Order: sequence, then C-alpha cells, then structure tokens
Amino acid sequence: MSEPIAMVKDILSKKKLDQWEIFLQRSSSFRVETKQGETDFLQKAELSGMAVRLIKNRRMGFSFSSDLGFASLKQTVDTAESIAEVTSEDPDYSFPGSSGPVMEISSLFCPEIETVDELEKISMAKTIEQTAFDHDKRVSAIRSSGYADFIIEAQILNSLGLNIKGKAGISRIWIELMAQSGAEQEMGYWTSQARDPKMLDPVKLGQTAADRAIRSLGGKAIPSTKCPALIENSVVVRLLETLSNSFIAESHFKKTVSPRVSIGSEVFSNVVNIFDSGLEIDGSKAFPFDGEGVPSQVTTVVDRGKIQSYLADNYYAKKLKTGRTANSCRSGFDSAPFNGVTNLFVKPGNASQSDMIKDVGSGILITEVMGLHTANPISGDFSVGAAGFKISGGRIDHPVKGIAIAGNIIDLFGSVKMVGADFEFFGSFGAPSLLVDNLSISGE
Repeated sequence: MSEPIAMVKDILSKKKLDQWEIFLQRSSSFRVETKQGETDFLQKAELSGMAVRLIKNRRMGFSFSSDLGFASLKQTVDTAESIAEVTSEDPDYSFPGSSGPVMEISSLFCPEIETVDELEKISMAKTIEQTAFDHDKRVSAIRSSGYADFIIEAQILNSLGLNIKGKAGISRIWIELMAQSGAEQEMGYWTSQARDPKMLDPVKLGQTAADRAIRSLGGKAIPSTKCPALIENSVVVRLLETLSNSFIAESHFKKTVSPRVSIGSEVFSNVVNIFDSGLEIDGSKAFPFDGEGVPSQVTTVVDRGKIQSYLADNYYAKKLKTGRTANSCRSGFDSAPFNGVTNLFVKPGNASQSDMIKDVGSGILITEVMGLHTANPISGDFSVGAAGFKISGGRIDHPVKGIAIAGNIIDLFGSVKMVGADFEFFGSFGAPSLLVDNLSISGE
C-alpha cells in the first residue's frame, strides 16, 4: 500500500497547506448465520480505502476514496481542499505529531482468525444452534445463530512526522432463541467474543442462552415498589453505554451533558471505578492507536466515585484545555474521525452473584431491559420495560415480567452498594453486576 501513499504525499506537497493527514485502511469480514442446521446467510467482504484531512488557512477539509488510482486520489485531495476553503476558520485545528514508538500489542491480532477454515466457522454456528435444541426440549425456535469476525489494518501519517501502523482482529458468536411451555414463550440471548476464534465455546454459549430463556418461563408481575436491585452485567453495560455521553469532551464543550458530571464531582458511589482503554484486548475496539495516531492508553474516568477525566481527542482537548486521552474514533475510512469512547468499562469487584443475592434480601434481579434507547442521554432520566427475578429471603423466588423500572442513570450509579466479580465485555462496553439501593418498580 506504499504506492498510493507516495502518490498522495506528492500531490499534497504541491499545495500550500498548514498541515495534512493520510489515513489508509484495509479490512476484511466474515459472517455466517444458520437455521435448522443449514447455512442461512453467509457474507465475506474486503474493503480498502484512503481518507485525507488537510488544514488550509486554519480551515479543515476531509475527503476519501475507495479507488486508490492516481486520478481518484488526486480528486480526493482536491475535494478536501475545496471543502477547507468554505468551512469555518478555527485556530484549534491541528494534527498530533509523533510521540515515539507505539506499544506492540501482538495479542490484538491472532493469526488463527485468518487460518481457521471457513467450514470450521460455519460448523461453530451450527453447533451453537444444535446444542441449544439438545439442551432442553422446551427450546422451540432459533431466531438467529452465528459466527462473525473482523480484521482491520490501518496506517496514519501526517505532515508533522507521524507515521504509524497497526492491525487487530476479533471474532464473536451469538444466539437468540425462543423457549416455550404451553402457550407461554420467552426469548434468550447470549454472545461471546475473543481475539482467537478457537477460544470461543459454542457449546457453552448454546447452553447459556437456552438456560436464560427456560428460567424465565412462568414469569409474573409484582406490585409496584421501591426495593434493592441486583442489575445483571448484560444490563449494566447498556446503562453504561447510555451514560458514556457524559464522559465525552465534545459533549461537555457543546453542553449536551448533565452539569452534575464534571471533573472533580463525586456523583457516583465510592465503590464505582470506570476506565476507558484502547489497550484492553477483551474489548472490541482495542487498537495500538486512536483515529488520529495517538498511542492508545488507559484513562481513569471515575475513581472511587469521583470524576477524574473527560475522554478527549486532539481537537476537544484543546477546546477544554485538558490533556488528550487517545479518544479519536473512526467508523471507517469513509468518515471523519470523531470524539468517542474506546473500551469503556466498570472495574469488577469481588462479590459473587450468590453473595449479592443474599445481600439484597428482599428485592429484584434485573436481567433484561427494553427501550433503553429512550433514556435521556443528557439528564440520565429513564423509564423502561424490564424483566428478571423476584428475590425473597436472600434467594431467587420466581421469574418476573410485565414491569417497568424508572429513575436516573447518574443516581443509579450513585446508589451502588456492591460490585460483582462476574465481569464481561459486550462489544466495547464491559461491566460486572451491580447491587443498587431503592430502584423504582412499576408493576401490577
């Protein structure tokens, strides 16, 4: 891929620019879904392309091309320049310079993701489905079962001497199924991800999803109340994703975040610790550097309940006069970088789920929420459907459905009493289960 870079550098050198940046990306993906023991969907894709950002008279321009021929690349540079000529001037536009060698993270890319035969990947998806059916006769249908992997290679260089390369890959399996008893039906879903596809366990995944659906059969509503709640890790990550806007530097600059969440404020429980890490290999967004070439790092966002840092890219670090934290993100070569999270997670504690259930005494275990996308990302207010299990006498009593939970996500993280040890990453968000005080339940 050196020839396209050389061509673009030559084109850029002939223009009067403040700074320039070249982003080159190559990716490959594989996805298979099965139904009734047969391959239902299979997709393979390979994409490559280049993006150019340039600054001219303190104005930013961006363009991209999937055609790496000279004519297309010249048009890409010319388009970026023409865009820069009509955008607003901003003295804070700049690109990061070289900060030395990037940490080698060989575990981000496992060769097996390329060498494992496609038939093995298809077999893995079929195994998940068959295991679920074999696990319990009440499993009546599979909505989706599959395997997918993704590999990305990227190179960033700019006029300030930066020239950096990286490669990463990740694979995952999933299943969504239905269990039935009489006229009653319940859904069960679970997923798992790993850098090495051979570390995935399709048998365990199929059994886990089947158990989750089966144990929910026979659910009933409970009276409206306020009670202690154990929130399962798969639900906590969704709450964390909604809360993540509160940690983004851009959100604070544009004032699209609650003023309660500001550096130095102690709005969360002192047992809550939150980190963002582009180096966390279990998270799907781990990579040696961010979308502008800044070496990835671990950032302490919340330490014992206190907000320690915002997550900033190069631009918004300047706007807020804070340090940049390697939080420039790209969704591909066809989009400009943006300020976002990498792998955001709540640090696990030491409590087992059984100990946390005992501590609840009388309350509820929340295992599913519906409609969390309706939560207010600024204030944190939410009111969503939920399901789970009634806890009585420190033990699981019966399944619960047909309820709603309401409150404020900021307050919820402020009322955490206990942090579980059952940590999981779901995509780029990770969390253990959390025990909170006085969750509002709307029931019968």
